[in-house]
Amino acid sequence: MKFKLSDMSAVLKFQKLPLDRLNFVKREVASEAAIRLGKKAPVLTGRYRAGFNISINGIDFTVPNPAPKEYIKHRKEYYKFDETKARKAFEGVTLQVDDEIFISNSLPYAEALENGHSQQAPQGIFRVVVPEVKEDIKRYAGIAAGKDGGLK
Repeated sequence: MKFKLSDMSAVLKFQKLPLDRLNFVKREVASEAAIRLGKKAPVLTGRYRAGFNISINGIDFTVPNPAPKEYIKHRKEYYKFDETKARKAFEGVTLQVDDEIFISNSLPYAEALENGHSQQAPQGIFRVVVPEVKEDIKRYAGIAAGKDGGLK
């Protein structure tokens, strides 16, 4: 699933912000989106949830290795959810106005899960999170436009 933030009217409200405030909005929105995707992801061994990648100006097609056979056989969680992974993707990075941020999951069954092939996530994952992300954009743009710009 793909959507471009530049197509949204809320983005226009913060595109003219100073670079440090724009960096704040992009970083916070993308990090929160990745965390929400992980929380909404169905979990058997946790491989799908661990397969979310954040990258800048290109898709990261990296996939985690399969869980050990005993975890798969017993449907036991192997990969634990790491909420810090999203924030770590931006450490030491200064985003530019035209930088694109990609959140991807390249596991071969990601599309099936998105299309409701899981009782844990019958509505999909991205399609549930994207509307929430749009609201986040408005919220973080408002913070960035404020006096401290989210840079406390």
